[in-house]
Amino acid sequence: MMFRFWDVSLMICFSVSVIFVGADNISDLPPPRNLNFIWETPFRLSLTWEEPEGLDPLCKVNYTVIVQENCSPNKTIENRIVQHLRSKVNVSNLKGLWIRVSTNPEACGKRGRSQSTDIRIPPPPAMLVTDVNNEYSHNKMKCTWRPADGVQDLGFYYWQPVNKVVKKCVPDETMKTGGCIIHDTNFTLMTDIFYLFNGTYNGIPVNNTFKYGRPQDYVKLNKPQLAIHRKGQELHFNTTASDLDEFQSVCYRYVYTISRCNESLPKELDNKIHVEQYDPACKYRARVQIHFSSSCGAGKSDPSDEVEYGEDRDPNLPALLAVIIIPLIVSCCLLVSLVLLRRHKDIIFPKIPEPTLLFKDMFINSMRPSEDPRSPPAGKLYIAIEETVETGISLEPDTPFILTMSNVPHEPK
Repeated sequence: MMFRFWDVSLMICFSVSVIFVGADNISDLPPPRNLNFIWETPFRLSLTWEEPEGLDPLCKVNYTVIVQENCSPNKTIENRIVQHLRSKVNVSNLKGLWIRVSTNPEACGKRGRSQSTDIRIPPPPAMLVTDVNNEYSHNKMKCTWRPADGVQDLGFYYWQPVNKVVKKCVPDETMKTGGCIIHDTNFTLMTDIFYLFNGTYNGIPVNNTFKYGRPQDYVKLNKPQLAIHRKGQELHFNTTASDLDEFQSVCYRYVYTISRCNESLPKELDNKIHVEQYDPACKYRARVQIHFSSSCGAGKSDPSDEVEYGEDRDPNLPALLAVIIIPLIVSCCLLVSLVLLRRHKDIIFPKIPEPTLLFKDMFINSMRPSEDPRSPPAGKLYIAIEETVETGISLEPDTPFILTMSNVPHEPK
């Protein structure tokens, strides 16, 4: 019984091994042979190879071509499937290239993809330029760079896949770091643009090729201007720029940075006019920057100059001023009133003269009760109080009697 169990186990293991070996044989197509390359231009790489050895004439195959950066194998530049034994790729040589070609079955029964045939192209021996920068506007591409130390006879060329001719651009000597402005009416039709820098480094000729995307990915807009106007209880932020006519209006995004009462409020809008409710207690500071929409390309302008409107005010300031000023005004008025009252008290409150004894006596008698309670009030009599009057008698000296005409009596005639 035990021996039979071991026999069954061995048969199962042998069957599984046969299955895996058969599977390996089924999935293995022969790889391409004699993979070679040649630079047709400084930017176009031509690849050729031969059919796999031992390929069944009835087996129909195609080929996968993968081009990656030599220094960055995870960055794939090209991944395509071709039917023929050749392929052409527009590519930069800055970081070197790792090229792989493999055989794919189309009608080969159960046979699968082959191992790849590889080839590596080293990068150039030196970098001729650094800090390459592009700015596109109105059918002009401004390219700037910084030459590396020790580089001689530096030349700058550009090439577009829609054209077959590599054109030389004369550098602008007015640019300190080196630069050139490319004029071309086909910029809007381009999908890629290539640059070639050639020169001599330590006596060795060197070529550096750069690949960039379409010009719309490097749009540089002019610096906008921002104006703030008040209309009623609203503030209107209006943006103006001189180069918003090249593309459709949907390609422009207006990024406002508005500071209100020291609180920053960034806003990204489709319209160049922005309206906010006005707060008179706040001071407004604003900038605007125009971004090129990602649906149209990439790029932006420099931020505008900062514009200010209004003044910062404490919302509790009126109440605080009222609490301080009103008591102060009342105190001042009261103080002035007291000073004036003291100075003019005789006019404001004149002195009442003291009544004579006659009036005092009449008032006292009217208040004096009657000795006979049965006598009616009307029977009360006024009893005068003796009033002492100061008298003085003086004797005038005798004066002689002078007879005058006026003193003589006239007898009747």
